[in-house]
Amino acid sequence: MSTRSKKTMFALPAAAAVASALVVGCAEETPVQEAQEAGPTAEAAILNETVTMQNEVTEILGPNLFTVGEDETPVVGVNASAEDIQDGDMVQVTGTVRQILETDIETGWGVDFDDSETSYLVERELDLGVVAEDVQVIEQDP
Repeated sequence: MSTRSKKTMFALPAAAAVASALVVGCAEETPVQEAQEAGPTAEAAILNETVTMQNEVTEILGPNLFTVGEDETPVVGVNASAEDIQDGDMVQVTGTVRQILETDIETGWGVDFDDSETSYLVERELDLGVVAEDVQVIEQDP
């Protein structure tokens, strides 16, 4: 395989991950999950990018942390209880993809995590998550 073919082979998954991250869609997987499954090149391509995604809230872990999607992508920076976000809600999240480093998120965004949130973040350290700038609950038809 030529060097050019190898470069193309690795660039395509990364480009696809970034493109899917920028598209708003309702899916079980999040753009973050898709990038993680595609591998290190795709993860690097989506890191520090702004994404908008629509997914179901899978778990509220505390006032500043909840997860969405099939593999529970962490979302930080939005007070779920103040926004009346519940487990099972469909939400639209817009935010920046970051590696989970609890101290960076606390100092960089002024988020004060409780003990259960901190414990979860330490377990998932260096995984990718979304630091949310905006979260909207999407009303679903009955």
